[in-house]
Amino acid sequence: MYILLLVFWIILNGKITLEILLIGAVFAAAIFWFMCKFLEYSPKYEICVAKNILWILTYFVVLLIEIFKSAITVYKLVYSRKIEIQPQMVFFNVDIKSEFLRFVLANSITLTPGTITVDVDENHFCVHALDYTLAEGIESSVFIKILKIMEANCNG
Repeated sequence: MYILLLVFWIILNGKITLEILLIGAVFAAAIFWFMCKFLEYSPKYEICVAKNILWILTYFVVLLIEIFKSAITVYKLVYSRKIEIQPQMVFFNVDIKSEFLRFVLANSITLTPGTITVDVDENHFCVHALDYTLAEGIESSVFIKILKIMEANCNG
């Protein structure tokens, strides 16, 4: 983050001189200190993101694939006269300790067509699925597996 702040300072100034670089270094350090002190920011967060960059990219690819697959399933459910839609509420627990990663999981489920996260209480999830086929295996989905790996990389 410190480097991003410094680069932002240089971009705003439009040129690089020793004076601009030194003043930018001081301002970036002051802002970074402020973020750590008062905004509960931690350099550990940056290290965690760096360790998980490949997993983050993998997660986004998997999310896009799951959105596409679910969209096709929802399309078939909606436009097929033969299939009777059977909505279902699914309750499951996830052993992810990070509040942010649980937030990511809840939003990933909601972004996937045909499912919506109704409630999250600590590790307890309540998800509504348009049809029971969309809810199958949700408690052991690939989302959860990747998020657990990411959490282990940050804690380990």
